[in-house]
Amino acid sequence: MIGILLVSHGTYAQAMLETAQMILGSQERILAVGLTPSKSPETLKEEICQAIRTLGAGNLLVFTDIISGTPFNTVALLSREYSFRHFTGINLPLLIETLASRPYVSMEELTDTLKKNAASTFVDVDERMK
Repeated sequence: MIGILLVSHGTYAQAMLETAQMILGSQERILAVGLTPSKSPETLKEEICQAIRTLGAGNLLVFTDIISGTPFNTVALLSREYSFRHFTGINLPLLIETLASRPYVSMEELTDTLKKNAASTFVDVDERMK
């Protein structure tokens, strides 16, 4: 099964994991790491490395919250040392899609689906209601 690592500013990654598990039930091979105000970027890097080792690089999908932030930059730098796929801009609908699909599809199929579905997770409700 594809491993999932969520990396974010603050507690966003942990909150998304907890919310997804509330909806889908307990999940295996998923971890969340967050950069809090009291944590240095080096400590974040160490925690991400430990999570990658725990989940196993190779068949691993890493999600970060925003492009060019410290979590994103740290994961991008670590992609030189470890083998994983990295997507940024994660949101709850995409995480749920990932968790529901990952037991049944390959990494390539999953990442193709995520790329196709990403735009549909952000909806102008006023426009839709017209």
